[in-house]
Parts: sequence; structure tokens; C-alpha cells
Amino acid sequence: MDEPMKSHQEGDAPGKRILVVDDSVDSTEMMVLILEQEGYEVRTAHDGPEAIEAAKGRFPDIVLLDVTLPTLDGVEVAMELRSTSGLEDTLIVAVTGRSHDDLPEPLPFDYLLTKPVDLDRLVQLLSVVGKPTKARLPGGDLTPILARP
Repeated sequence: MDEPMKSHQEGDAPGKRILVVDDSVDSTEMMVLILEQEGYEVRTAHDGPEAIEAAKGRFPDIVLLDVTLPTLDGVEVAMELRSTSGLEDTLIVAVTGRSHDDLPEPLPFDYLLTKPVDLDRLVQLLSVVGKPTKARLPGGDLTPILARP
């Protein structure tokens, strides 16, 4: 695992810290290369417990979270993050090949991004996306989850 992130510091650029969680090392490495080239600070994890530890070590602004993970799946990881002080409002984007209908309700994610991920599209979306609201719904392959409590 990468060095853990620390809590937000004075002068940190908002929205620039991303935690990429995927059990596919190749997918993770490709996302890291692209996101770092775009100026994001990126950390990685390859399973559920490692993701929770990394997020609690230094709060990310955005978590790109594979839904199908070993040990704890992405839904369980997101639920744990949502219940952790300081992480409850972190933007969580589920990255999945599964249909929205195949996932349990209510979903603890802000958005669903369908695999295979178009990395150029991902960078474009991350530059403009915020918490989903009815007034701010992105189009395309990023599905907002508006029902999250």
C-alpha cells in the first residue's frame, strides 16, 4: 500500500486527492498514471480493508471504488467510509461492470461509473463533478445516486 494520506492541511487544493481502489493492479496503475498527469494526488488500495485504512489515514476528496473487491466489497467499504467521522461527505464513485439494478439499495455511492472506464472521460468528469443534486446531473456514463441519505 502507498503511504497513508494525512488529514487535510492548510493550503491543500480541494478536490485533488483521490483514492483509487481496485483489485486489478493493471487498472489501478493505468488510472494512477493518468490522474497524476492531470495533477491529482493519488493513493491506491487493492482490497476493502486496505481501502478503509488508506482513507482513514489521510482523507481523500474523491474515492474511485471498484464494487467487486476481495474481503470486503465496495458497498461495504463505502458504508464504512460513510460512517467514519470526517469521511461521511467524501465523494464516492463506484466503478463497476455491474448494472445499477444488481446492487443493493440504498447505495452508499454518489455516482456509478461503468467499466470499462474511458480514462479521458474520467478526467473530464472529475474536473467538473461535485455532489449530485437535481440541478447538477452529469450526462453520459456517470450515473448519479440521488437517493443516498
